[in-house]
Amino acid sequence: MQFTRFSLLLTGALASLATLVSAQAFCSEAARFGSLSLSQKNVAPGQLFTITANLTCAVQLGNTPTFLEYYIDGVSTHNIGGPIFLGRTTYDTSRSPPQDQLSLSLPIWFYDANATYSVRMDDLFARDGPTGEIVITVGSISTGIDITGI
Repeated sequence: MQFTRFSLLLTGALASLATLVSAQAFCSEAARFGSLSLSQKNVAPGQLFTITANLTCAVQLGNTPTFLEYYIDGVSTHNIGGPIFLGRTTYDTSRSPPQDQLSLSLPIWFYDANATYSVRMDDLFARDGPTGEIVITVGSISTGIDITGI
């Protein structure tokens, strides 16, 4: 009887450890704030598109968002006047699977045809400070977008 209880406890402990190791093995360091996908990669100013954030790894690794902010970032040989704010959402922790979506029209702006653009998501998440107060910290991820018709 004692052997059976010990076996059950050991099996439960090993299963919990396997789940933790599996989550950490599946979730790379690069995915610690989630991953992004776009409904389409080629978007013209004024055109509708949807950003989807998969937050499975962010939640599994303890970076559960409080807020999510979305931006367009650009890189060029000269100043392009960014980032461009796209929107902010309050994360719904009851969503299963953990994700967020933002549907919008690409803002009409002074885009540069020679620039490289990306959509950036800032994951604003809470951490306990050294004296117990809650501090909001930020981690970012991005994915490329081709802005057409400029």
